[in-house]
Amino acid sequence: MKHAINMVEARALEQSRQRRYVSKQLSEAEIKLAQRLIYQVFVEEMKWLPNSDNPSGIRVLADEATPRFVDNFDDVATWFGTFDQEKLVACCRFCRPLNVSFELELYHPIPTFLKTTKSLEVNRLVIHPGYRNRSSVLFNLVRQTYQQLHQTFDYAFAAVAFPEPGNLYLKIGSKQADIQPFKYSPDDPQPVSLIYLDFNDKTTLASGAVRRTSTAEPASDYRSAFA
Repeated sequence: MKHAINMVEARALEQSRQRRYVSKQLSEAEIKLAQRLIYQVFVEEMKWLPNSDNPSGIRVLADEATPRFVDNFDDVATWFGTFDQEKLVACCRFCRPLNVSFELELYHPIPTFLKTTKSLEVNRLVIHPGYRNRSSVLFNLVRQTYQQLHQTFDYAFAAVAFPEPGNLYLKIGSKQADIQPFKYSPDDPQPVSLIYLDFNDKTTLASGAVRRTSTAEPASDYRSAFA
């Protein structure tokens, strides 16, 4: 009986959090907030910043009190974020090709079926340190981005590490592409694998066809899903 009560309480708390968070496409001013959050996670926390000659043009803009993490693909990106009231707690971007190439193609080939104007590359997904133990933040962001993109595009793809956060995205409905794991740079600590979400598959958790049956949270060391 006590276990059942705890499960009910946990479910009620999760539903309350879902109502509290708002995910949406970001405005120009809000994109700057996202770039600052990415800087805080990638550079300050993870101590990761590519060499200045990286193909993506990744660089830090120190034009305000908190620097911003930017690159060339910001010009072809649509950004989304999740807010807790006025605070941005998670963000990601969906990129179209720049000069006929997706960002990932600057580092590794991608399958032919993804090389289309109906595909988007997902990256720069980060969650604020204080919200990483709350799965509702991530699922809120996933559902909102799916609802806004699934009628226009066929696929969203990304490179992720396994077992985590890769397994988390398989649960959402992503699939692993049939290519070998690879590294963006020989100095990277571990390889990544290519995953993709088929927007035409209406049976996935991302589409809303499957309900979450567990309040299991992301791994405790979860910081960023995609570089």
